[in-house]
Amino acid sequence: MVTQLLILFGTDKPDKMLSIMALREDHDTDKLANIFEINNTTTLPLRLHNGPYDFRATPNAGDPSDTTTRLALLKKYLHAQCDLWRKAQHTFIDAYFEFIVHSLDEQRAVLSRQLNAYEGLYNYQDWSFSALRPLPRAHIQTKSGVFVAMDFAFWTGTEVITINIVDFQTPTKTRRELLEKLVVDGIRIISLDSKTLMKDGSTYLKESLPENFHQFWKTEVLPQSPYKPKL
Repeated sequence: MVTQLLILFGTDKPDKMLSIMALREDHDTDKLANIFEINNTTTLPLRLHNGPYDFRATPNAGDPSDTTTRLALLKKYLHAQCDLWRKAQHTFIDAYFEFIVHSLDEQRAVLSRQLNAYEGLYNYQDWSFSALRPLPRAHIQTKSGVFVAMDFAFWTGTEVITINIVDFQTPTKTRRELLEKLVVDGIRIISLDSKTLMKDGSTYLKESLPENFHQFWKTEVLPQSPYKPKL
């Protein structure tokens, strides 16, 4: 299990983000939307219903009162954190949300029965937000202090799983060495072929993603929302 790790995400300038973090007096990474810190107390998976999110800059947000709109807003939010010119990253986000929807639809009858006791307060689609949350354009800090850029990172509660979308170019020696640093540090790397991802989408993810991503609702007591009520 990873015991101490910093993940910067949604940026191509991790050094600038570190500088901003250093200027903060309280150093509270929980309040920083694009910094995720793993330590000995970070034992719960990072899910879609976990924040922080800042939706104020999201255009055409709509009314987030229904699950479909909430999912669409989250997808827009994650698209905005991807590299604008890296089409494969945006394809991954679309495929991942399709994977979430298809996973729940396959278990619709069972999940709906489990929620019958709550008399319409929830529906089976509300489990969508229990899926693991992708961190786009993630920069993973190695034990040597070097940050390694990955397309996405996920925290399962016990390990960091990263997504490396592979194009037709052969990775350089430097890139291979950086990936090896992650492996040595116990970071799992899942390599996805960009052409197959664009062609097969959610089907490809269903075949490629490990067990942690499937039936993501099983360890949750009830569905939760990323839109927390205001006190």
